[in-house]
Amino acid sequence: MSTIKALVVDDSKIMRSQVKRALDQLMIAEFEYEDAMDGQDALEKFNDDIEILFVDWNMPKMTGVEFARAIRDKGYDKIPIIMVTAEKSMGKVDKALTEGGANEYITKPFTADKMLKAVSRYIDDKGQIIKEEEEQEEKKSFFSSILKS
Repeated sequence: MSTIKALVVDDSKIMRSQVKRALDQLMIAEFEYEDAMDGQDALEKFNDDIEILFVDWNMPKMTGVEFARAIRDKGYDKIPIIMVTAEKSMGKVDKALTEGGANEYITKPFTADKMLKAVSRYIDDKGQIIKEEEEQEEKKSFFSSILKS
């Protein structure tokens, strides 16, 4: 099993620890974590080795949505961005997903099950990030199996 490099962005050290603990409890992959205390710090720490992002919304200096948008604007369209936030309104969810470019949205407090639902579509059975090409292949084989029935 290879290691997935995750960037966990939250102004609360306790919340960063909870995200990491939930991911480790799932045992679907081995993670190596980089921490950031806000969006600006995360932008400085972000690099091509990072494979998945877990981002809070409300942070000083740069919000999670602003950070996610900055990552998307840099051309990182395929990296999964999971918003982990206390913001629960549908307007906020919509803003994170559309304006920010987040892939998933988890509200705090969260459980390991919620985390599993959010990340399982991005991690394969071997504990690796699913590349878009693999995703497309799975979709093709799924539809072709229906058509053959």
